[in-house]
Amino acid sequence: MVPVIVIPVLNRYDLLERCLASIDHPVETLIVIDNGGQAGLHDQPWLVDRRHVQDYRIWSMPSNLGVATSWNLGIKATPFSSGWLLLNSDAWFKPGQLERFYRDCAPGRVTLGGAPGWCSAHIGRDVVAKIGLFCENFHPAYFEDTDFQRRAMAHGFPILHSEAEIGHDNSSTIGSDPKLADYNSKSFAANVLLYDRRWLNGVPAHEEWDLDRRVELGWER
Repeated sequence: MVPVIVIPVLNRYDLLERCLASIDHPVETLIVIDNGGQAGLHDQPWLVDRRHVQDYRIWSMPSNLGVATSWNLGIKATPFSSGWLLLNSDAWFKPGQLERFYRDCAPGRVTLGGAPGWCSAHIGRDVVAKIGLFCENFHPAYFEDTDFQRRAMAHGFPILHSEAEIGHDNSSTIGSDPKLADYNSKSFAANVLLYDRRWLNGVPAHEEWDLDRRVELGWER
């Protein structure tokens, strides 16, 4: 049984429904973090197949937490888990492939699936215990995964690429809205600079979430 799946979503709720419909293996806890505040799951609970999912939560946010903060929230809310499956809302498992993917997961490694690899990622408990959470100053998206993977590797944790069949409509969130694509051009460039700064002198230390940066790079404007 998969202990926890965390799915952030901002828009394209039709793709989220497809993602949820692809869950065909037992899951203990499913957390949907609705950063767009418009998910219809509250009124359509049948979209989550209760034959497979024991418990699911839908958390509607007043603003876009961003990828790193959403993932961190899911991890913090389920601290006793052996690991966390972080799933993009525009990704989906081919039949039987969630089970196949989870067989490749373990507490002491990072397991990636699909293309690009972080559209479905399992973070083992031992990894988080050693290196900490995702850097939330990568906002709202991009480079939080690259930074985490590099930190994991620097601490000796293996990165396994699963051969499970996982579909993914890459960058569907910004591709569906020209305004978001325009915002992303600014935040992406800022996140490149942050990544370069963090790795300038070796493995970076933890840095606190920055309010001014969050406001400046937000896509809500």
